[in-house]
Amino acid sequence: MSPLIPPTAQRSAAGPKPAIVLTMAWAVIVVALGLPAIKTGVFDALSTDDAMRLVEVRDLLAGQGWFDLTQYRLDPPGIVMHWSRIVDAPLAMLILLFRPLLGQHHAEALTLVLWPSLLMGAALWLAATIASQASAPADRPRTRLATILVTALSIPALIHFRAGAIDHHNLQIVLLLGFVLCVSDLEQHAAKAALAGFLAALSLSVGLEMLPAIAVASAAVVGLLVWKGTEVLRPACAFGAGLAASSLLLALLLLPIDSLLRPVCDAFGGPILLLCAGGGIALLAVAGVSRLRECLWTRLTASALAGALLLGAFFKSYPSCVASPYAQVDPLLVSFWLGRVAETMPVTELTQMQPQKLLGYYAFPLLTLGLCVAAMIGCTPQTRFRWIVSTVTLAALFGESLWELRGAAAANIVAAPLCVVGIARLRTNVVAGWRLVRVALLVSPATLGGIGFAVWPALATGTGGQEIALADPAASCQTISSAAPLADLPPGRVMAPIDSGPAILAATEHSVFAGPYHRNNDGNLVMVHTMMGTPEAAREMLRARQVDYILTCNHSFDQEDLVRIAPEGLAAHLGRGEAPDYLEPVQAVSKPGWTVWRVRR
Repeated sequence: MSPLIPPTAQRSAAGPKPAIVLTMAWAVIVVALGLPAIKTGVFDALSTDDAMRLVEVRDLLAGQGWFDLTQYRLDPPGIVMHWSRIVDAPLAMLILLFRPLLGQHHAEALTLVLWPSLLMGAALWLAATIASQASAPADRPRTRLATILVTALSIPALIHFRAGAIDHHNLQIVLLLGFVLCVSDLEQHAAKAALAGFLAALSLSVGLEMLPAIAVASAAVVGLLVWKGTEVLRPACAFGAGLAASSLLLALLLLPIDSLLRPVCDAFGGPILLLCAGGGIALLAVAGVSRLRECLWTRLTASALAGALLLGAFFKSYPSCVASPYAQVDPLLVSFWLGRVAETMPVTELTQMQPQKLLGYYAFPLLTLGLCVAAMIGCTPQTRFRWIVSTVTLAALFGESLWELRGAAAANIVAAPLCVVGIARLRTNVVAGWRLVRVALLVSPATLGGIGFAVWPALATGTGGQEIALADPAASCQTISSAAPLADLPPGRVMAPIDSGPAILAATEHSVFAGPYHRNNDGNLVMVHTMMGTPEAAREMLRARQVDYILTCNHSFDQEDLVRIAPEGLAAHLGRGEAPDYLEPVQAVSKPGWTVWRVRR
């Protein structure tokens, strides 16, 4: 006769339900990431890119054309932004939904909180599903629970899900998780293979940050077809068809017909369309050859020929796209502005400036890569492709993070489910049962990052290192509330620091010249040259650009650098209170550290 086990003991042995943990983790993250917005107001929680996205959505709601991405108030008569309507559309729909009940201001505020919160919930669910899909049925509750907790502690990625985060990074992370979920199960389900192709194209239509990861995963699909042939013919064709068809449909949805082949290297356009549609068609061609002749060498030759033709067409048609995406930025702006943008910083600079953060950014995905390689070597033939495609995808993200710090967010959150499953595969007593959850938490990004901050003071004793200068957004005139007083002035053209531009656009009807965007070479250079020029030379430049107001912010990096580089320039003169006669201070909207000057005609 079996001993009776009390119901409470049974529930304890079973552990908490993953769905409940997911809901609780989501609620805790939403509240924790929303606290700064509660303190300062959600509009002041916007980054420069978030503020510009809000401006873009407002323009769309005000009647600007779907295909017209020109920001007419940035470097007037305007520049064409490289952002996607794929992000604008859901934000605009949420505002339209809430506006009749709440009014424009509160509808925007609710959207700023709701959108990143919904995406955070989607990220948690997708990560847990990836882990569950790769686990044995008996292990799934534990792996789901551990993955939810580790994903919730992926500190480098959480910044993209805070209240007010309406830029494209959070959506791209969610789309990449969905892509990994589908492509890793490609052998078993043709429908998932087609969905993986669609998610790849959709992610690239939002932005190109995930291009390396998607490219190597797609190459792994080609390798699978070459190796297994007709055995995987159906899912391989589904992936290729999904990638080609969805990229063409998205191009028709997002791009004017006359610009489909335009050489746009920093956004979805002719080059990416060629790679996506051409790559999908090339995969279908290799599949066709495989069906006609079942021979490994024939498939290998066909894939090599198709790849060579595709890359040859790309290099021939768009040679300029081989360069860095920031190649068009003027060298003066690289040293003055782009070089201090933290998210574009390579690991070498982070090592020099903030080595205590290295573990938090890089240790977790690197550890996970080791677990993935071990799993790939020791797995069964039926699961080998799952581990291969997951490993190469994570490796691409990790490599990208070494080049640009922004890649660390996606690398850490994609690593979360892979790490948990990799640990579970060790099958040792250390990770047996629910101990898996504790072990996963011990190696989470938050834990490893905390170790870095804890041990660095001891290691750094007696050493002096540079620090990454991070300006307070309010003090450096980047917040919408700091720019709001300018709305009392008649609309005009404002010469302001680079990072103040988006806030001014969001808070007022003014136009600005400078903004933190690599396409805005002209407007940024105009601001820099004007403020570095002598008062006499600056007067001519202000007249040529019909500038109405100048904003100086004593706590902005721009002001400090301009004074340091050009001690006799206009910025330095204004900083010393030596205003030329063609400028008059506007006391009504000025405050300590922030001065507005009207240009006399």
